[in-house]
Formats: sequence, C-alpha cells, structure tokens
Amino acid sequence: MNEIFWIEGSLMLKSGPFVVIVLGLSMLMACKHGVEAQTWAVDIGGRRLFLNCAGEAKSPAVILEAGSEATSDAWRLVQPEVAKFAYVCSYDRAGLGKSDPATHEESISENVADLHALLQKAGVAPLYVLVGHSSGGLRVRLYQSQYPTEVAAMVLVDSAHEEQVWRFNDAIPGAVRGIPQDPAGLARMGMLPARQHSSWHANIPLIVIEHGKPMELPPAALDHAQLAENAMHALQLDLASRSKYGELRKAEHSGHDIPTEESEAVVLAIRDILSRIKPM
Repeated sequence: MNEIFWIEGSLMLKSGPFVVIVLGLSMLMACKHGVEAQTWAVDIGGRRLFLNCAGEAKSPAVILEAGSEATSDAWRLVQPEVAKFAYVCSYDRAGLGKSDPATHEESISENVADLHALLQKAGVAPLYVLVGHSSGGLRVRLYQSQYPTEVAAMVLVDSAHEEQVWRFNDAIPGAVRGIPQDPAGLARMGMLPARQHSSWHANIPLIVIEHGKPMELPPAALDHAQLAENAMHALQLDLASRSKYGELRKAEHSGHDIPTEESEAVVLAIRDILSRIKPM
C-alpha cells in the first residue's frame, strides 16, 4: 500500500497502545546469543510487543522499522537475506500484527519510546543500524535524535519527510487529504506545519533509497503525477544531504514498496552501510 498523501488515511500512524508478557530467560538468552528466526512477545511493562530476530548475534544490530500500519511481515524478503551477514530484528508496533492491542492511536514519540523499551527488555544492545521504510523513516530519525549514541548508521527507504505535508500542499494545492493538518495532529505523526523546517542532521553513514517507478496515484491526481514525483525526489535528496556521509540511491524497478518490489536494493544498502561503520 502506498503511503503517499493522496489516499485518505494513508499515512495515519495507527499503532495504538501496548501490552506485554513476561520474557522467559531462555528467549532472552536466545536474543543475546543469536538463534536464527527467534520470535517472541516481549514484556515492556504491562504490554507485549512481538519481536523477530535472526542471524548471528553481533554489533551493530540491524533494526527494521516498517511504515504506516505495516507489520514485521513487510520485511519478509529483506530480513532472511540480511541475517546471512548481520544480526537483524523486526517487530510489530503496538496494535499491529502479533503485538498487544492498542488502546489509543499512538504518537510517533510513543512509538519510539516503545522501540527503545523493546530493545532494552529483549537484550538487543546498541549499537544499531536503523532501517526505516516510508513513515518508518520518521520514527528512526526521531529515535536517532533522542538516542544518538545508540545509532551507528541509517538506511532510509522511500522515507516520509517531516516537511512532506506542507511541501505537497505547496506543489499541488489540495493534494493532501485524509490526515489531520492542525499542528497537534501533524506533530503526533512526526510532521511539521507549513513553513517549518526539519532540524534533523546526523553525521553518520546514511543511505537513502528512492523509488524509480512512478507512484500509483488516484485518477484525480494523475494530471499532477510529475509534480508529485518532483516533490518526492526533492525530499529524498534533502534527507541524503542531512549527513556529510549521505548517499542517495534509486530502486529503478520499484514503486514505493521497495522492501517487497526490489528487496535486493535494501539488502545491498544494509550490507554497504555496515561496511562504512568505523570500529569502536
């Protein structure tokens, strides 16, 4: 499902509350010592989040953050390949997949707090390479802002941008529908009001992957397809510029859903970014 703002509700961050179960010692040790395809529900304080880790345990761990209402299954083609050369974890945010139901629509800040608690409780220690697809890019950047010493590198996969709503509105008036556009609503999603600019910068290894095939748009927006593509490209270029080590790549054969349409591009970017991390 495309997460561009043409579709009503397409970029709503629906990852409600949380719930949890006690993490058995054997499962904790499995996470720490690298049992392949280990999955379990991790208690983060009265709420359970589903975690899936694979590969030989070593640092840095690769953490996969899916977009919008996607679950860990969004990485089903990426994670097994990455597990061949790295320790890699995906998870379901609260209210999604196998995690406990949400009691409310969580904010991006709550999502990040949950992920931090999840990794701590599961014994998946820093450093991390954070990989975020679509709105997952917003969450991994906020995570890096809040816990900068934990993040060694980042891969952004056709990521949403903090300025995306107002920049799309500027480029194509009326294009953004189905999401709240008041300051509080935007903040909950990790977006900025009109004319406000993202302050995020991180001089860490960074690869940004943008889609190569045109986005799928509803009929009413087809006349503005090139404007939409230009706006998205500008946003991806901007993200790559936020690190002096940033690089922009294009998944030539994929639309927005790069992790499934061109998973090999994501796997290659993760392999490459790991090679650029300086030993501690």
